[in-house]
Amino acid sequence: MEFVPDQGVNVEFYRDSVESQYQSLQAGHPVYVEKPFIRIAIPGSQNTIIETRADETHQKRFPDLWRRFQQGQSGEGITGWKLEEWPQVNTAQVKTLKYMNVHTVEMLAGLSDTAAQSVGMGVTELRAKAKAALAAAAGTAGIEAQAVTTKRLEDEIAALRAQLSASVEPARGPGRPRKAE
Repeated sequence: MEFVPDQGVNVEFYRDSVESQYQSLQAGHPVYVEKPFIRIAIPGSQNTIIETRADETHQKRFPDLWRRFQQGQSGEGITGWKLEEWPQVNTAQVKTLKYMNVHTVEMLAGLSDTAAQSVGMGVTELRAKAKAALAAAAGTAGIEAQAVTTKRLEDEIAALRAQLSASVEPARGPGRPRKAE
């Protein structure tokens, strides 16, 4: 399953076999064909999982996931900052959150108030910490990118200075002026 942040749901496209009544009738025995299905789970609720055949509506709603599924690139697993890697939660909290379909810090930060209440006590505080951690991580990423840019510019300036010093004649020291020819 993959988290779709703008819609706040976990989504997975997969293939499953269903009986083709027409082909079964023609053959005189059950004939199964593979069809695309979709599984949609709402973080914070273990009971709200929708599984149905994927139709055009789902393809339009999740175009990137559908395209990757068609290309055989689905099944990458859950993407994002895994809860196990976040030091603010213990193993019991991780298990509880995963049971409630919350697998990443991004999912935790995006929980609605209702979903947070259904998960249990202390989740609203964890959600606030998750939001702060993501904001801090985004800020750190900006600082790191700026440091890389600064280093690149410093290297360019040093190269230009070396090029300039090589092309300019050295200045004459004190002494008599040159003789006119």
